Amino acid sequence: MRGLSQRERVSSGPFRDTKPPQPGSRPFILILWAICIKLSRLNPNIEILLGQILNCLFSAATCWPIYGIGKKLFGAETGLSSTWLWTILPQAILIPLLWTWDQSLAALVLALIVYATLELRESEAPLAWTGYGLLWALGALVNPTLCGLLPFLFGWLILERRRSGRVSLAPYARVLVLFVLAILPWTIRNYYSVGGWFFVKSNFGLELWLGNHDPSITAELHPMSSFPERIGLILEGEANYNTGKQRRALAFIEAHPGVFLTNTASRIRQTWTPVSDNEINGWAPGPRLGRGAVWFCAAFSIASFAGLVLASRERWMDSLPLAMCMILYPVPYYITHTGLRYRHPIEPFMAIFATYALCRLWSAFAGNLAPENVRRAESL
Repeated sequence: MRGLSQRERVSSGPFRDTKPPQPGSRPFILILWAICIKLSRLNPNIEILLGQILNCLFSAATCWPIYGIGKKLFGAETGLSSTWLWTILPQAILIPLLWTWDQSLAALVLALIVYATLELRESEAPLAWTGYGLLWALGALVNPTLCGLLPFLFGWLILERRRSGRVSLAPYARVLVLFVLAILPWTIRNYYSVGGWFFVKSNFGLELWLGNHDPSITAELHPMSSFPERIGLILEGEANYNTGKQRRALAFIEAHPGVFLTNTASRIRQTWTPVSDNEINGWAPGPRLGRGAVWFCAAFSIASFAGLVLASRERWMDSLPLAMCMILYPVPYYITHTGLRYRHPIEPFMAIFATYALCRLWSAFAGNLAPENVRRAESL
């Protein structure tokens, strides 16, 4: 929810660009934000400061799974270098301060999920599988988009264990049962509060419409910003309102496939080479990036994909979980709306792949300057 009240969006001071979460967003983020509000005693500056501190802690904690993943896949040197890259990465520093939202926590949780997925290939401990199921549930409550990766990472884990002769179904059943049980209370809450069976969130139809509608309509279409839309949401109910928006979005896409493909291509470009925090939708403005930042984002993306290709050629199955996260996670944002902050949950993996590519480049360069090569060149 993008519209902010005066108390929620501080209009002056060092916090003027921060965006706190809104009602109806991720339930776990709402809990954290409620704690910040309680501790701050309704002081907006302190609220946002506490949120920023939490984000910084989440971003710092992400160093641990980054090191673990990098070390497990490519060696301790790559793991340590990836961790250092994360500590100086502008996105890892700025996004926790600019957006008191789910991005930093989602990056930490997804990195932990991938690290746990790699570790569970050889584990039979019931407690480890219990934690894995609850970790996926936490990811769903932080950012439901993460659940799009569940069947792919879970399928990879099952395949890898079968290849090593582990065919027991009990660990997988444990994960799925615990995941469903942990999510079920919020789903039941949605049934009574929203008026329908919604997994975690109900607003996909609205988001799809916001990214795909007649451009002649004003950009301030979100119910938090538009009074007519808010009235429509109240009168129709959240379930019917979002379902109607989804039908209108699909009708627009069907009637204007060329426009949809053009907008999707633009959103893909914006995801990997952003020129602003959100260029396409005026209803979600963000800090505009300078030319240097644009070039850095593009170079970081190129280095990440170079590392992905190199790792896939040499360690295909081992690097596949990271590759799936990078390729599949942004897909919902390609068809709705995107921005630099939306890809942040996969940037730990981008840092690992970029570091791997740079390490390979350095190894090739150092190999050409090895003493025996130098002596051979001098003798010619």
